[in-house]
Amino acid sequence: MGKVAKPKKHRHKRHYTFMIISGDSDGSTKRLHLNHFKTQLLAYTCFAIALAIICYIIYTAITINTLREIELEQKASIEALLSENDELSTANDKLQTENEQLSAAINKRIEDEHVVAEEAEALAVPSGFPLSGTASMTSAVDDTNSTSITEITDENKDTATGNPIVVFSAGEGSNVIASGSGTVTTVTSDAKFGYVISIDHGNGYVSIYRNSGNPLVSEGAVIDKGDILFVVDENNTSLGYQIKQDDNYIDPVTLIEING
Repeated sequence: MGKVAKPKKHRHKRHYTFMIISGDSDGSTKRLHLNHFKTQLLAYTCFAIALAIICYIIYTAITINTLREIELEQKASIEALLSENDELSTANDKLQTENEQLSAAINKRIEDEHVVAEEAEALAVPSGFPLSGTASMTSAVDDTNSTSITEITDENKDTATGNPIVVFSAGEGSNVIASGSGTVTTVTSDAKFGYVISIDHGNGYVSIYRNSGNPLVSEGAVIDKGDILFVVDENNTSLGYQIKQDDNYIDPVTLIEING
């Protein structure tokens, strides 16, 4: 027997119809006929568009959230920087105040040192009275070739020669004192008065004290104005006082404080 041929199945093409109904008063209806392929293409396109929109929305949300986090971090960083700036400003104000105080202290110290230096310079000038008590005073000259002191009088003031000297007659119990601060350079014997003490005041001045008492200072001693050089008793009431300026003798009366 021969084979019986089976009838062939025919694939029916699917068609889709989309109806668009107008809202106009005429009530017209429009139909759009799409085959299966076009319908699938339209569906896939709509799906892709919907997926893209969803992805864009998700991306936008993530971006906004990230930007918000960045904004919060920036705000926190700005607040931290502002706080640090306030602390630095406070520290700077404190340092400025300390600097002003230090500058004032330095200026005050410089001023004090300047005053002290001026006072020390003034004390180094042998302008003080060389005795602790009152005494009579006679101007004279000391000729190194003579064995005695020549008192200046009206008669010999133009002819007397020698180094100027002031001779004091002091009372017992008074002291011969340094007329200025300085360093004792010599303590030697003196043929006319007994002993001589020389004090270098470090500014070109040298004061010389000639007395027959016992010297109370030694060479090299650093002394202050008013320090005792001799104690005056009944045997050494006479004091010869001289001043050198730049190695030249000057009249002590021009420098001495008579009311000292």
